[in-house]
Amino acid sequence: MELQNIKRLAVFKMRNIGDVLIITPLLRSLRETFPEAKITVVVNSGTEAMLAYNPHVDEVLAYGGKEAGRGGLARLGYELGFVRELRKRRFDLTIGLTDGDRSAWYSLFCGARHRFGQPAYSWTSKLDPRTHAYNHPVYPPPVLMHEVEKHFWLMEQAGLKLRTTKPGNLCLVIPDDLRNWARAELATLRPARIVHVHPVSRWLWKCWKSESMAEVIDWLQTERNARVIVTSGPEPRERERAQEIVRLCRSQPRFYDGNLSLSQIAALSAGSDGYFGVDTAPMHMAAAVGVPVVAVFGPTKPLTWGPWTPRGNVLIHPCVCNETGREACDWKQVRACLAAITVAEAEAALDEMLAIPKAPSQP
Repeated sequence: MELQNIKRLAVFKMRNIGDVLIITPLLRSLRETFPEAKITVVVNSGTEAMLAYNPHVDEVLAYGGKEAGRGGLARLGYELGFVRELRKRRFDLTIGLTDGDRSAWYSLFCGARHRFGQPAYSWTSKLDPRTHAYNHPVYPPPVLMHEVEKHFWLMEQAGLKLRTTKPGNLCLVIPDDLRNWARAELATLRPARIVHVHPVSRWLWKCWKSESMAEVIDWLQTERNARVIVTSGPEPRERERAQEIVRLCRSQPRFYDGNLSLSQIAALSAGSDGYFGVDTAPMHMAAAVGVPVVAVFGPTKPLTWGPWTPRGNVLIHPCVCNETGREACDWKQVRACLAAITVAEAEAALDEMLAIPKAPSQP
């Protein structure tokens, strides 16, 4: 399908931080396909930093925040106001990259002529108005593929002819002032190699054993003469877990205790020589800025969510959770698949990582 006269288009990705970052290869291709169009990306509040300074995006519109969290008439007023904001932009084309209700309703209500998207699996009744949200519906691929590839697959199935059909690198732009800040932060650790460790996800069931993470940090600093910087998200339980890991370390990594913005974490990662950590947004950020990545995976599938980079190495052991998608492990403790990963495996992967040079990030 060759769409004509597309002057304004919206891409909906109303998910988490890493989910937003991994749509950037598609955004690059959309910009090449519609070079004159104004591209707006609609995301959840708190994820906008993944698209800051992105050269392929004209506008980021964030949904949510305190106003959306209120109930009753205040919530209704916010929703109606958000719809008005969308309608003011007079989109010709909308692309929904998730199967949630909100992307579907907003695509329908904004009045776009062409609406691409994924209906939720339960939308089977023709009487359900949600079935009409997309006039170009597409459905998930029949086989597992990486989410980055899935975005392109969906566009192909919808009949949208992109100029570039193969996904490139992730795009995360770090402005000069933040690069200078990170360079100054890391200057006292040079000339040693620097490894960025982000050991905790807000989903604690993705976390490796704290004792194992601390042992690897100590090994990097004492046996490999590297310097480790440890970052954490701002949520209390993330900070508590990261604090526990740092307390267990015999060496003293530099610890940023939940006090950095996403952009600052990305800048530090870009200034490092490699990333080690769990399956979480900073892993995708490290891949985007071109540093080699070693990632610890448990119940999630690396084929779908692994670091999108040729410089990535995933440590994983099979279990029912990551093979079938069922919550079969004890999800209140360290997963069996994560506990099975040994310190020796991580050390071997990190030795390989430290021999790999960084790559330039792609705009």
